[in-house]
Amino acid sequence: MNLNQHTVDEFETEVERNEPILKQLMDRGDWHWFRFPFLSEGETLQKHDAVHAFLVQRGYKIAAVTMSFADYSWNDPYARCAAKKDNQALGMLEKSYLSAAEENISFSRTLSQSLFHRDIPYVLLMHIGAFDAEMLPRLLDLYRSKGFEFVRLAQAESDDFYKVSTDRHAPSAPDSLEGLAAERHTPLPPRISYDQQLESICR
Repeated sequence: MNLNQHTVDEFETEVERNEPILKQLMDRGDWHWFRFPFLSEGETLQKHDAVHAFLVQRGYKIAAVTMSFADYSWNDPYARCAAKKDNQALGMLEKSYLSAAEENISFSRTLSQSLFHRDIPYVLLMHIGAFDAEMLPRLLDLYRSKGFEFVRLAQAESDDFYKVSTDRHAPSAPDSLEGLAAERHTPLPPRISYDQQLESICR
């Protein structure tokens, strides 16, 4: 659930309710990672701090997000265009999807270099969807062509940048590149919005 739209008690109850199935499916795997749905960590400081304290108490580390191109935005347009069998539009979606991913790579790397003068290990946020499944092989090829390799979340978040998310004793600090840039008054690189194109295609 979206923490910004629910109480702390409701949110914590859902976390607890989900744990038995996670434990069963993961066996001895490290399943104590938590990515906030919608990246919403509470609309008030009190709610934010209460839920973070609850998660720490239950042994969770936060799965931060440092690379994301809103891949989910292509799924509804894909469904519309596939239903209409509009191959030209589908081709446009494929092209814009990969372009958005490539531009996001540049955005994240430029921001990381501005803040740290290096590439941090990025944590890429992806979603389950029909178009994501269709595009995944080409998307992985794109990342690899840009020099990326894929590692386990724990390995990526062993970098010092993620201590705020993984170390219960670390002082509070932004856990995203954009948040840190705002704190340091570092300008963000330009980003292209595909929202209007995706909203209007195959209507």
